[in-house]
Amino acid sequence: TDLLVRATNENKKLLIDSIQNLTDGGATNFHAGFQLAFDALERTIEQEYTSGCNVAILFKTDGVRTAGPETDEVLSLINDSTQRLATLYNRDTKIFTFSLGSQADRLATKEIACNTNGIWTPVGDFDGDLVGAMASYYKLFALGLGDDTEFTAWVEPYEFFWSEY
Repeated sequence: TDLLVRATNENKKLLIDSIQNLTDGGATNFHAGFQLAFDALERTIEQEYTSGCNVAILFKTDGVRTAGPETDEVLSLINDSTQRLATLYNRDTKIFTFSLGSQADRLATKEIACNTNGIWTPVGDFDGDLVGAMASYYKLFALGLGDDTEFTAWVEPYEFFWSEY
């Protein structure tokens, strides 16, 4: 689809099925991935099919960029796109990046997260806790929910297990 969809059980099952049918190989193109993400975000906002809140992109990679423009052009695309979302739609966009495994890019992914006030997280090959690491974006957004020190926000990530949906 060209739009983002709600995380209903049916949509999650479709996504999981799609992911399980992926095959390895090919190239790693950060620019193309971010272009697709920002295009889908803008179309979704234009269709008013969003919550109207903040925008968060979770970017995971287990490799380094092997195709597409260099990191400076990727950062330029991200900066231009986040500025466009802010100007046209009053949306604050943060990108949370996850470097999965020892072979994953750590420089560009960290710079991308830092440029958008997101969080970069390295996740180990065998001992990494991906679900816990991905919860970092909940923590950042929860910080801004309360105006006083008595405020408590309870958030938990969607936990995915390969054996069940």
